Amino acid sequence: MNERGERLETREVGEIVVRSPMSSSRYWEMPEKTAESFFPGGWFRPFDIGYLDEDGFLFYLDRATDQVTTSGGVAYPHVVEIAILQHESVRNCGVVGIGAEGAQEVVAGVLLKQGIEGSPDLERAIIVTAKANLKPYECPSRVVFVDDLPTVLGGAKVQREVLRERLTVAPGGDS
Repeated sequence: MNERGERLETREVGEIVVRSPMSSSRYWEMPEKTAESFFPGGWFRPFDIGYLDEDGFLFYLDRATDQVTTSGGVAYPHVVEIAILQHESVRNCGVVGIGAEGAQEVVAGVLLKQGIEGSPDLERAIIVTAKANLKPYECPSRVVFVDDLPTVLGGAKVQREVLRERLTVAPGGDS
């Protein structure tokens, strides 16, 4: 569904919602949490983002709380990371939004493969690679080469808050 609780078309990215006779319809003694966690009709919002394909299969993309709200639209870090990982020099990456809500900059922390050095030319090449698979507002405006990414689960999940702090104070960052 979109942010207004309206059903989206096939392949449109939006919020995953669920409804079941087995699920609760409210949080006990937490009316504010209940109000933000349900759409009309009893649709529960786990605050995950995804889309349905033509066969009705659900594809999970990201947490709604990780979204980057740019002046052009909403970018989901995982979608941007998939595009960045298409570049042959990238070993891993994490994407965050930096700046004021509604005008955030999409910034990528990129861990390069062993033996590859970061440079302005490589930064541009990574952005060009990502741009081929992204909407203009999803494309990173900056790539910061990092020596390590803050992760959990053996490197499977980037700790976005920690990365945001690091990139905000990184040379060239918004400190």
